[in-house]
Amino acid sequence: MRNVSPLIPSVARRLMRVLGTEPWWLRGVTWGLVGMIALIAFVQNAPQIIRATFHHRDDGMPAEFVLLDLATQAFVGLAIMLVASVLVNARRVRLPLPLVLVIAVVLGSFTTLNVMSFVFFDGTANLVQANMEARRVALPWACAAVAWYFLRRAGVREAALRAAEMSRRQLEAGVLEARLQALQAQVEPHFLFNTLAHVRRLYRTDPVRARLMLDSFRAYLRSALPQMRGNATTLGREADLARAYLDVQQVRMGRRLGASIAVPASLRDCPFPAMMLLSLVENAIKHGLNPLPQGGTIQIGAAMREATLEVSVTDTGSGMGDTLGSGVGLANIRGRLAVLYGNRAALALSSNAPRGVRAVITVPLITPSRDAAVAAPAQRVAA
Repeated sequence: MRNVSPLIPSVARRLMRVLGTEPWWLRGVTWGLVGMIALIAFVQNAPQIIRATFHHRDDGMPAEFVLLDLATQAFVGLAIMLVASVLVNARRVRLPLPLVLVIAVVLGSFTTLNVMSFVFFDGTANLVQANMEARRVALPWACAAVAWYFLRRAGVREAALRAAEMSRRQLEAGVLEARLQALQAQVEPHFLFNTLAHVRRLYRTDPVRARLMLDSFRAYLRSALPQMRGNATTLGREADLARAYLDVQQVRMGRRLGASIAVPASLRDCPFPAMMLLSLVENAIKHGLNPLPQGGTIQIGAAMREATLEVSVTDTGSGMGDTLGSGVGLANIRGRLAVLYGNRAALALSSNAPRGVRAVITVPLITPSRDAAVAAPAQRVAA
């Protein structure tokens, strides 16, 4: 006993390990499939069950034979399922699924009924009757196998279509992302080189203004570089970036440039496309204020209109000309808005009285609290 007792825990562990692993010939067999077989067997015997229940004394079949017939149908269905599972999961033999189902129906029906006839009755005397019964039983199970095959093939095709649709959407998303990055890379870099050249000239004539411009330019780069790497940021960050850019331009233009920014505090955390506000400000200075000897002012504002966010840049520059709206910068903005939002966003240009242009970007509003966005006061920063 001392030598046998230590073996009991190891044998129990091995048995639990075997019971916990799925045999190779049962891969793909689920409780749902077993339940479907039980349901088919019950449906095939439903008329006998009803007659045996309500007309037992008249012409109904005895309950014992009804239960035996139900068990026979269930055993046949399980045998067909097991034979099909073995043939499908066999590694050396790879048969087409329709042929597997034919073999499974034939073997499962005839073998099961012959074995049950030999066990429960008088052996070989009932084999002929068992084969006749097998032909009767095989027909509904063959119909069930055909129906299962077509349902399975439809499910496989649907899964393939879903996978293809997902791949197509991923490809479209990649194409849109590449297009968006290409459009964003078109932001005009001339400002950077012009600013550095201006700082160099100022250090020769006015070192104080040169240091002020260099500090403003450094603040601008600190805000601009992280946002150039992303597709979306917040309106508050874009307003700060525009403020840094205007600081640089005010050192360069002096009194010729006046600027104010009015962005409600509750709208600063709203998502907004990167570098678009800056592009409008650059466009206003380059095409609106620079041609005028006296310069002008730029006003940046933001407001909520129902479910949209409107961000505007208004200048008092030279106004709308024949070529206004056809430049690369504005085309860039329209292209990026179309990629990001489709027809839910837009860029609109209009005249500003008495002089200048008003550009408005409209995007879908995404904010935690729209009520707070309406009630929050605007913060104004005037130059």
